[in-house]
Amino acid sequence: MAFVFYDVETTGLNKRFDQILQFAAVRTDVDLVETERFETRCRLMPQVVPSPKALHLTETSLADATDTSRPTHYGMVCTIARVLSSWSPSVFLGFNSISFDEEFLRQAFYQCLHPVFLTNTNRNARADVLNLMRAAGTLHPSVIRPGVGADGADVYRLGPLAAANGIAPGKAHDAAHDVDATLGLCRLVRSGAPELWSAFLRFSSKTSVVDFVRDEDAFAYFDFYGSPRVMHFLTRVGISPRDGNVHYCLDLTGDVDALRRLDTLELTERIAVEPRPIRRLKVNGSPLLYPLWDIERSLFGETSEEDLMRSASLVRSDPDFMERLTQAAASAEKVYPLSEHVEQQIYGAGFFSDSDREMCRQFHSRPWEERLGLVERFDDQRLRRLGRRLIYFEAAHLFEEITRRAMDEDIAARRRGDGRYLSPPWTTVPSALLELESIDTQISSEFRQSFTAIK
Repeated sequence: MAFVFYDVETTGLNKRFDQILQFAAVRTDVDLVETERFETRCRLMPQVVPSPKALHLTETSLADATDTSRPTHYGMVCTIARVLSSWSPSVFLGFNSISFDEEFLRQAFYQCLHPVFLTNTNRNARADVLNLMRAAGTLHPSVIRPGVGADGADVYRLGPLAAANGIAPGKAHDAAHDVDATLGLCRLVRSGAPELWSAFLRFSSKTSVVDFVRDEDAFAYFDFYGSPRVMHFLTRVGISPRDGNVHYCLDLTGDVDALRRLDTLELTERIAVEPRPIRRLKVNGSPLLYPLWDIERSLFGETSEEDLMRSASLVRSDPDFMERLTQAAASAEKVYPLSEHVEQQIYGAGFFSDSDREMCRQFHSRPWEERLGLVERFDDQRLRRLGRRLIYFEAAHLFEEITRRAMDEDIAARRRGDGRYLSPPWTTVPSALLELESIDTQISSEFRQSFTAIK
């Protein structure tokens, strides 16, 4: 299977309300030899006020971000979707991608009516190179050396990590350079720690993760933030009733017998207390997992493989205990109300119907004059709102003047953060200007003046 390494640069850190400005990707063969390369940029969407810090970090001027010679966001996203679909099936890899780049990519697809889960459906798989680098730096220090921070401490940011391992990082926070640095680091791990590379790829598939945690009575889970332990020894006890991608796993190094003696209420309370006996394992998050026989004895600490297998067997032979643990873990989950903002409804309001997905496909192929009528036929209210907004951005003349004026004012109110948008969760003109003051000594007068002129 091929690999696709990708990276995005954005207007800020808010994965629901900021947007991609630059996207770059490299496709390789199974040996990590480059076969194709793609890069694109776009201009700001009308409702997005960029973070001054983000633009300063990526050395992007406001003039660049608003340059009308660049594609619109919708135009760029359509091109990205077409290229990545043509490169499928592949394993999609990025640096800190699962929590950042992929969320921005999914949000872009969602807002532009493209399939949201392109990178992990239709035989595609995904994994996060940051997790691979943390594991390599921890378990194979002769292969990957951590980067060095300003204070001399070990860091796993892409730039310092690449530099520490002899890879020229190029221009910082440029998508194309970041892709090359990520690919270079993966080549080091593939050649220097092939068994880690194999495990990393194996669990890029959700199906492989599910099969593994179901079939292994006990297994090890690498977690960089598990100090003083990086390997956690677990057995699966159940699945979240709210999210089938979350599997509840019991830490076998804890006092399992003490948990067994607790009643339901006591167990629920204990689940929320550190050290937490239950770990939430996201089977679609490409975790690094190992069978116990593949773990060096030094990583077991004060326990042993035999003790762990014995505890796991006792737990998994007690379905009532496993059910109580699952119920307690589910009770401890936070439940968030559905947001009023369509951007934040990407996951919480369910999947789109087959008929709506078919109309999304038609939307991209129809003339703009036909898309307005098509949008009104969507069953899902999210698609209606997003579709109408796309038409407003791309072909506003198709709306009647009174509707167009109302949409103009709505966008203006969003940017100002007033009217019905008081204290919004996105960057507004006033909040951007406040942020600008915080970096005043770092920016040029031209950069400052361009922001003070925005409305």
